[in-house]
Amino acid sequence: MNTSTKSGLPTRFGFLLLNDFTLISLSSAVEPLRMANRIVGRDYYAWKIISETGEAVSASDGLSVNVDYGIDSEDALDSVDVLIVCGGRRIEKNMSKPVLKWLKTVNQQRVGLGAICTGSYILAEAGLLDGYRCSIHWENMAALSDLFPNVAVSRSVFTIDRNRYTSSGGTTPVDMMLHLIALQCGAEISAGIAEQFIYERIRRCRH
Repeated sequence: MNTSTKSGLPTRFGFLLLNDFTLISLSSAVEPLRMANRIVGRDYYAWKIISETGEAVSASDGLSVNVDYGIDSEDALDSVDVLIVCGGRRIEKNMSKPVLKWLKTVNQQRVGLGAICTGSYILAEAGLLDGYRCSIHWENMAALSDLFPNVAVSRSVFTIDRNRYTSSGGTTPVDMMLHLIALQCGAEISAGIAEQFIYERIRRCRH
């Protein structure tokens, strides 16, 4: 069920963790939302963590992250505006047919889609980035362009194209989330989050 604000921008996020996902990218996406709630003084943003099986997922650094739901759960998409695919190492080996099928179902339910690090590869493989611009980790840009000619791969650290929200990994999800927060809550809130994180420069989206 879509619960986005009148601006059409998302406030309720689902994060789909793939094996070997990049933990710094997940943290960089979630932490700005947490800090925004703290500064605003209410739970303006919400998020849930999802995996294929509902079991904990190992990040590329070996740390394991517990999840809230598996993709087969009826509640996995409840009150989710956008689902972010969290990729990392060996992305081709860590995708599965059930995940690809589920992502197509997510799209049919009018839930926005996004990706961090190498997650855009999964969306492209599912045919869900055709006709869209997207960002992906710089190491994967050439391969994504060659394999999926209908996808416009951007050199921007993050790209927002209609209901697609993608970033290139590392700490760039911070910039994407701060951009969204500035549009929704104001530049002062976004700047306050950057100050709390000792984040000196907020990078902008390039078209």
